[in-house]
Amino acid sequence: MKKSIRIMAMSAVMLAAVIVGVLGISKAYAADANGNGIKVSPVRTDVTINPGESKTVTMTVQNVTGSEATFQAIINDFVANTENGEPALILDSSKYAPSHSLKRYISTIQNFSLKAGESKNINVVVSIPSSAAGGGYYGAVRFAPASSDGGKNVTLSASVGSIILVRVPGDIKDDMTISSFDVRRGADGVAGSSFFVTNKDLYATIRFRNNGNVHEQPFGKVQLLKGGKIQQETEINNVTPKGNVLPDSTRRFNIKLDKVSAFGKYTVQGNFGYGTSGQLLTASTTFWVIPLALIVAVIVGIIIVLALIFGLPRAIKAYNRNVLRKAGRR
Repeated sequence: MKKSIRIMAMSAVMLAAVIVGVLGISKAYAADANGNGIKVSPVRTDVTINPGESKTVTMTVQNVTGSEATFQAIINDFVANTENGEPALILDSSKYAPSHSLKRYISTIQNFSLKAGESKNINVVVSIPSSAAGGGYYGAVRFAPASSDGGKNVTLSASVGSIILVRVPGDIKDDMTISSFDVRRGADGVAGSSFFVTNKDLYATIRFRNNGNVHEQPFGKVQLLKGGKIQQETEINNVTPKGNVLPDSTRRFNIKLDKVSAFGKYTVQGNFGYGTSGQLLTASTTFWVIPLALIVAVIVGIIIVLALIFGLPRAIKAYNRNVLRKAGRR
C-alpha cells in the first residue's frame, strides 16, 4: 500500500508540473531629439488638406553642436512597423509606400546652414492634387548634415525627423475591428491565456485592425470585474498626441491590471469608439488566477483520495490474506 501511495504521490507532482506548463502562462509583444547634433520639433504633425490645395507645415531645426553646420532635408514615406505603432521609414530614395504615399506631394527643401546653437523655421509645403482620393497619406521629413551623395545613403540613426499625417476629405472609409482582446503575462506577451498561477505582471491587450483608408485614434475604457463588481477602470490611448492605427495595419494597446488578487475568476470588458461618427466596438474575456501551490495541493489531495478508495481495500485484503496464511502454518 505504501508503495502504491508513493507512486501516486510522485505522479501527482509530475502531473502538477505538466499542468503548469499547459496553463503555461503565455509569455512571449521619432528619432533621438539630439541625434547627430540636431534638434527638431514638432515630432509629429496632423493636418487636413482638401484635394487641389496646399498647406505649409513649419518645423523648427536647431543646431545643438558647438560649430556651424550645413543640413539637408530628406523626404521619406513610412508604413507601420510593429503593433506598437513604430513607423518604418522607406529609406530608399527611389521607392514609395505601396499605398497612402505622402512623399510625392512634399516639395523639395533646399539645404541650409545654422550657426552653433542657432534655430531656424523650415517650411514644408504639402500639395495635394485635385485628383487625390480621400483618405490618409503619411510621410516624414528628416534632417541630417549635408553630404556629397545628396542624402541617398543617410541612415535613420544619422538623422532626426518629424512625421506628417495628412487627412484628405472625400470618400473616407472608417472601418476598424478588434483582432483580439485577451489577458497576457507581460506587456510583450504574444498570446492570451485563460489561466494564470500568479496575479503579477498581467495585462489586458486590445489589438485593433484598421481596414479603412484613413488613420484612426481609438478611445474608450477597459473594466476589470470580479463577481460583477468593478475592480479597475482604465482609459486606452489617453495620451498626447494620441496613438494612431494606420490603414492596413494592426496596433495593440496594453492595460496593466493592478487590481487582480491571488485567486479568483475575473472578467475584462472593453467599450471603444473610433472614427468621425463615433463608431462603437465592444469585447470581453474571462480568466482565472489559481496559485500553483493550490493546484498541487488539489491534485495531491485527489490522488490520496483515489488511493484510499481503490488502494486501501486491496491493502486490507492482502493484509488479511497474509494473517490467515501465517495462522494456517501454526
